Amino acid sequence: MKRSLVAAIFLSVFLATFPGAGEEVEGINMKGLDPNQVAALARQGSLVIVKLKPDGSLKEIVAAAVVNAPSDKVWDLIVDFENYPKFMPQTTEMKIISRPSENQAITAQTIQVEIYVLKVNLTYQYLQKLDPKKKIRFSYLSGDLPGTYGGWDLVEVPGKNQTIVFYSLYSNLTALAWPIGPIMRSQPDFLTSVNVSTGSMVVKSVKEEAERIAASCK
Repeated sequence: MKRSLVAAIFLSVFLATFPGAGEEVEGINMKGLDPNQVAALARQGSLVIVKLKPDGSLKEIVAAAVVNAPSDKVWDLIVDFENYPKFMPQTTEMKIISRPSENQAITAQTIQVEIYVLKVNLTYQYLQKLDPKKKIRFSYLSGDLPGTYGGWDLVEVPGKNQTIVFYSLYSNLTALAWPIGPIMRSQPDFLTSVNVSTGSMVVKSVKEEAERIAASCK
């Protein structure tokens, strides 16, 4: 009990020092939607939703893929954070810094991104909040790209042994140094296109790795 209380106090104080912490994506709302119909759309190619704020700026993107594997296997892959460098695009390092509670983790990730002709190494820490077997929400704590946040939603396709993986993201590339940051601020379409391409790459990689693991277990 004392450990849980101390961890909760530590986390609240820790997050209070980071104004960007706590921002979360909406993710996907499946209310009123038939998973089979959504899966049929996702099978036709990249399924991406672009959400905008009232002023027309990017709020978040949601990329989806149908994975031929049960949701528990997909979940195990996604929460295996330290394995990300083996299959996640652009990720060169990923480690768990601490676990403030049973369903929370603070991760440190380093990625190398190529934006047009520029290669940039970025390192940041996220708070990962887990709703077991259903969803993850991650938000910025420190490092590069302040204001970035995202998440995962897993939806089973009834009777198909398949999972629809939704990956939501707002990567705040406007926070980068010159020349990328100013370009992203002056050309909002660039910011949207990079977020869309990143989201599509991520769900594709998760799909391929989860299906590879599922096939090897047969």
